[in-house]
Amino acid sequence: MLAVAYDYVSYDEFLFYNKDNTLSMEYFNGEIICMSPTHPKHNKVQNELYFQLRSLLDCGKCDVYTSDVAVKFEVDEEKYQFEPDVMVVCDDKFTGSIYTGVPKLVIEVLSKATEDRDLGIKLDVYERCGVEEYWIVDINKQEITVYKHNVNGNFKYRLIYGVESELIWNGKSLKLEDVFKGIM
Repeated sequence: MLAVAYDYVSYDEFLFYNKDNTLSMEYFNGEIICMSPTHPKHNKVQNELYFQLRSLLDCGKCDVYTSDVAVKFEVDEEKYQFEPDVMVVCDDKFTGSIYTGVPKLVIEVLSKATEDRDLGIKLDVYERCGVEEYWIVDINKQEITVYKHNVNGNFKYRLIYGVESELIWNGKSLKLEDVFKGIM
């Protein structure tokens, strides 16, 4: 992943730069990060999580999106726009392809290039903005770390699930060996 150094860039300038751009970019309160294509293993896990979560959702108002849909957060006069690997939203707070509500679930699949941001600033922003659950998927360790039960901008639990575990989400079971199949 390539980080491009700029002076402070406003959110409006970011939207202008990004509107006709074919690159995937994220906005970190004044800093633009250009994203590189994902590894095939990353993509397999991301897609499997998408399909598993779609099957676990009850017919209703929630839906699952992948990194082609951005989410915008504003907290303490800071602005962020991320493209999570997977997210579940339960309302229709979209402005074009940008979701402006608070996702029920956000999932990031770690890579060498994104690990520091996924475990650092993104965890902090998702927590402060009230995301109910944040999953960090480590392909190399074949485990998922789940931050959950967000109360007043603080995750109360951090749980780690290995490849032989079943993770309960939305009252239904998700087998991690299915998530990691094809990459073991």
